Amino acid sequence: MNGAAAIGDGIFQIPVPITDNPLGATLVYAMESPNGLILVDAGWDDDNGWQGLNAGLAEIGHSVTDIEGVVVTHFHPDHTGLCGRVREASGAWIAMHEDDHDLFNKMASSKGEEWMAYQLSNMAKAGAPEADREAFRQAADGNPPTSADSAPDRILSDNEIISLTGRGLRVVYTPGHTPGHVCFYLDDANVMFTGDHVLQKTTPHVGNFTYPLEERDALADFFASLRRVQTMDITRGLGAHGIPIDSVGGRAGELIEHHEERLDHLLEAFGDQKLTVWDVAAHMKWYKPWSDISPMGKTMALSEGAAHLRHLVAREQVTQVSDTEPALFARTY
Repeated sequence: MNGAAAIGDGIFQIPVPITDNPLGATLVYAMESPNGLILVDAGWDDDNGWQGLNAGLAEIGHSVTDIEGVVVTHFHPDHTGLCGRVREASGAWIAMHEDDHDLFNKMASSKGEEWMAYQLSNMAKAGAPEADREAFRQAADGNPPTSADSAPDRILSDNEIISLTGRGLRVVYTPGHTPGHVCFYLDDANVMFTGDHVLQKTTPHVGNFTYPLEERDALADFFASLRRVQTMDITRGLGAHGIPIDSVGGRAGELIEHHEERLDHLLEAFGDQKLTVWDVAAHMKWYKPWSDISPMGKTMALSEGAAHLRHLVAREQVTQVSDTEPALFARTY
């Protein structure tokens, strides 16, 4: 893993390791502010991540005590995890969009048996077989990876300006990957920090997590947010993982095309069958056969399958055909 570095336009990049995760690291970005530094995201909360953040700050001539605030792209723990330690060490404020703030609080307050009972009940409503529910129970540690210590104390709104030294960082609301995902735009440099909204090599996960159907159409949100960034003048995209994005607009178009292809494939896979949400996930194309996917991987696939199902229902191409539990869905002709 490369170390921290100045990458132009007054931006420093600090890779914060994610232990035992194929992503490798969360790329944290730092910029000078009137009272020290503003960070975009903070990284995964363990000692390895904390050491990585502190070492990176030292490499760019700063320390954690210089941090004035952390603006968070979204509530996932590889982005919010170290916020609590940063705030304790520096007194920094932590800012997140309201829609993700609510989800963060729900996750942080649900622990142990209560959390596990909800997960298993939710999976049953999707149609997950008992064996798969038991496999999930054994694979999960019983707690969501979210700590109340990292809870935000400031709410971000669309088009809000975060003060940097001699310039501003604009909040761009881009729901999809999460309900309250935001990107950050440096107006003076046409640079966008894309979080997990647009990545150069990876297709961001887009899911619905309450079964059988959520009110929220996550995929519709994602499409709208991708089209929004396509209209912006962005010369450089900096994601939270992987390499810089050559063309944010072009990559956004590729992501839209990818999901449209998946929707077409899923609709075709329905045939004349009546499917549960679990069946929908099992019928989708994944990187390996459904039977070979890990229990935790299946729950992520389930949420992504549910998002695609929800969008097909919104398009009136699929409809719910039973009120039983688990609910059944069929193609509309």
